[in-house]
Amino acid sequence: MKRLILITAVILTLCSCSIKLADDYYGSKSDGELSAVISINCSTADDRGKHDGAEILGDYSVKIDESATVFDALKNACRDNRIQLDFKGSGDSVYVSGIDYLYEFDCGSLSGWEYSVDGVFPSVGCNAFKLKGGEKISWLYTCDLGEDIGNKYRED
Repeated sequence: MKRLILITAVILTLCSCSIKLADDYYGSKSDGELSAVISINCSTADDRGKHDGAEILGDYSVKIDESATVFDALKNACRDNRIQLDFKGSGDSVYVSGIDYLYEFDCGSLSGWEYSVDGVFPSVGCNAFKLKGGEKISWLYTCDLGEDIGNKYRED
C-alpha cells in the first residue's frame, strides 16, 4: 500500500511540473516597429583568459517598441540570440550584472558591463536611456572601471 501511495505521489508531482524547452524559455523574436543595432563585446576579459572569445554578439539589428530603453534592446537581443543575461533592480535602476556568464568582478574589483550609445557613454542607467530608433548600442566589458574601453571616470 505504501508503495502504491509513493508511486501515485511521484506521478502527481511529475504531472504538475512545467518543463520548458529552450524555445519556450526564450520566446519568439521581437516584433517592434523600430530597430537599433546592438553589439556585445568582452575583449578585455578575453585578453585576461576570463571568457572564450571577445565578441559575444556582432552588430545585430534588434527590433524595439516605441519608447524602448537600452535595457529593452539588450533583453530583446539576448532573447533573440539565446544569450544568458543577468540583471538586478527595476525601473530606472536596472543594473546588468552578467552577460553570457561573464559577471561583474570576474576580472577584478573594477570590472563589469558598461554601454555606449552612438559612441557616447551615458551617465544614466540602461533602463533610463530612451531610444528613438536607429541608434548603435555597444555593451562592453571593462576590467578597469571603463578606462580600458574608452570611458574615463578618473581624472589624471
